[in-house]
Amino acid sequence: MTCTAHKFGGASVRDADAIRRLEALLTSQLGPDGKAIVVVSAMGKTTNALEDIWRAEGQERAALWDRCVKNHTQVARELELPTRALERLQERMLACWEEAHRIESDGAMAASEKAAASYDAFVAAGELASTTLVEGWLQASGMSTRWWDVRDTLATTGPHRFARVDEAQLIDLGAPLRDVLNGSPQVVVTQGFLGRHADGRTSTLGREGSDYSAALLAVACSATSVTIWKDVPGMMNADPKRHPEAVTVPKVDHAEALELSYYGASVIHPRTVKPLQQGGIPLHVKSFLEPNGPSTCIDAFPGLVPEAPMFIWRDDQSWMEVYTADGSFLVEDHLTALFGALDRAGIHVRLMQQSATHFGLLIDRDDDLMANFAALLGAGFWVETTHGLTLLTVRHGDEEVVNELTADRTVKLEQRAASTWRRVLG
Repeated sequence: MTCTAHKFGGASVRDADAIRRLEALLTSQLGPDGKAIVVVSAMGKTTNALEDIWRAEGQERAALWDRCVKNHTQVARELELPTRALERLQERMLACWEEAHRIESDGAMAASEKAAASYDAFVAAGELASTTLVEGWLQASGMSTRWWDVRDTLATTGPHRFARVDEAQLIDLGAPLRDVLNGSPQVVVTQGFLGRHADGRTSTLGREGSDYSAALLAVACSATSVTIWKDVPGMMNADPKRHPEAVTVPKVDHAEALELSYYGASVIHPRTVKPLQQGGIPLHVKSFLEPNGPSTCIDAFPGLVPEAPMFIWRDDQSWMEVYTADGSFLVEDHLTALFGALDRAGIHVRLMQQSATHFGLLIDRDDDLMANFAALLGAGFWVETTHGLTLLTVRHGDEEVVNELTADRTVKLEQRAASTWRRVLG
């Protein structure tokens, strides 16, 4: 059995018309005999809406949840899905609501752990709903399909909201999925972003984690390639909304892709590339708006350097300076506590810098995570925070290019290593 893996983001399934277009695109890509595992994100801005539900309480929470369910039900009706598909949609969403409320009533869990676990249960409804709709429409269109619960394949550990997949179990846990693909279905539709902890609770891999899910499932199923379908023509050297002159980079080596994703390039999730590199599986980034237009292939291209400089902008950054409470020097035991707190809080650091008396960290602003981080540090530390910063990373540029990009901004901090320039801007 050979198959390909395809990942569709929220924009490509945002409404009934988009789901219809997905079916047409998939049909043209696979032909009559191709088999595929299709990984689907939540529709449009659904995850944001579910986060609002998680934060709400009482009647407001119930009303927001009811609206979310009705929105998905309306899409099912626009697609004219059969009654059974509509029932599955509502059952799967209800299961998330019930799991979240069971967690919230668990008196044995710590408050912070309870909140993170209930978050995962709530937001999982988005992927479970979108995949139910997509699988239902593909089947109604005459395609042989099967819906798959990705939580049966991706075992996770670590903190809720930022779980880590136990990649050592991929092949064993992927066996039932491979058996399904070896059978009659042409397409297996499953979720991105989700996993399951050993205690049976739903986990999530961090926002935008569906790319990583697709890579892991490709490894689990020995797929021949992965295609991530975006609303942009492949990986570009810059965000076209910020740089209208941006161009598609046709080929990117694994090592370069790892660097770009680490520095914050939003086209692919940071953890996506490594399992594909190890599995020898090429990754294609294509536009669902122009399937035959420019695209990017990420594979083994040793020594290949992009012809155009790569520009990565990260807005809404927060700079945290961590001091010891008694004003003493930061030494190794302090750093052990600091990095342990970062790990438990689930914070991804964009840039860091150490001085004798404090440690500086740049992160995507998230007030809840920062408050939890400070609490985890404990009384031995105190934190000063500055918001509203921007991080610019330039790969394969020069000082003239960097200065031109930052001419009208205040440079708070600069780091340079080989072909990479980084500036924190006020």
